[in-house]
Amino acid sequence: MNKHNQHNPKQDHQVNSESPEPAASTPAEVPDESKGMDTALAEVDDLRQRLIRWQADYENLRRRSAREVLESRTLAIGDFAREMLEVLDHFESALSVDPAKTDTAGVLQGMKITYDELKKILAKRGIESFDPQGQPFDPNVQEAIAQEVNAQVPPMTVLQTLQRGYRIGERILRPAKVKVSAKPS
Repeated sequence: MNKHNQHNPKQDHQVNSESPEPAASTPAEVPDESKGMDTALAEVDDLRQRLIRWQADYENLRRRSAREVLESRTLAIGDFAREMLEVLDHFESALSVDPAKTDTAGVLQGMKITYDELKKILAKRGIESFDPQGQPFDPNVQEAIAQEVNAQVPPMTVLQTLQRGYRIGERILRPAKVKVSAKPS
């Protein structure tokens, strides 16, 4: 038989478009649906595998970041401690001096040198002290531990700093302990 004379059901359906009934599925169409399903399943499996890899990468990144933060903190603390050891050495030297052979001026001079060195180390780390004396009381940076009636200054003014406050940048490490004014009754 000639190829052109063979009967093709698809051609019947295309030619006879007036027919209200849909053409029945042919065995040739079933494998196409199966291939589409296989492709979709392969895509789902690929997406699942990529998601698993992304989750693993995220967990590894999270762990690595936490480890790096811990290492960074440890190094920073180590550097700071190494600098503080010099101050400690100065104190140990001062404590080993025989008081009977040392005058008060020499001890005070040694303490002043040690104090200046300690302030230099703190400043290098961005830690600075503050003294709010004469300023309005601010509970965010000061702790009022005493009050005194004083008609010379407005109420809630810092009359005296009893203990300096310390900050690093804008963050308060320790509030200043102060005496504030109260209005006369």
